[in-house]
Amino acid sequence: MSSKASNYFKFCPVCGGKLKVNQAHPTCIKCGFIFYQNSKPTSSAFLINAQGELMLVKRRVAPFRGYWDVPGGFLEEGEDPIVGLKRELYEELGVRLKNIALHGLYPDWYVDQYKLYTINIIYTAQIASGTLKPQDDISEYQWFTKKTIPWSRLAFSWIRPCLKDFFKN
Repeated sequence: MSSKASNYFKFCPVCGGKLKVNQAHPTCIKCGFIFYQNSKPTSSAFLINAQGELMLVKRRVAPFRGYWDVPGGFLEEGEDPIVGLKRELYEELGVRLKNIALHGLYPDWYVDQYKLYTINIIYTAQIASGTLKPQDDISEYQWFTKKTIPWSRLAFSWIRPCLKDFFKN
């Protein structure tokens, strides 16, 4: 498996010609198409309960199966981040959101078939309606305080600085 997309793709998606990959952006030697590979956006939320605790979810799937994550996921092409956040939280936990506020943006990477660089958009929010039930790609959820966060079992490296920023406030 190649470490990043520019090493993974060998042929042009427009004409099928060979991509020249030894430059900043793979370029088709036949038609000149430049195959830009940009960071993929995600949208996630720290759900906050009435006691001020925040929710983390345990991943049911790779990568990092069994590790704690923030509920959310990849945005669809052209999807507004808040629309994507609402879709993801409904798919993963069966809940609707309220009091959504931007917390920050955190870069990282994600390995699937190749290394994807990500821009992780994180919000704070509260549950407006629905019954919490793990669905989709999570196995369980749990509410945490700063003292109970499972720091050594966090799924992705961006989550640690994000949590530290959250608890500064």
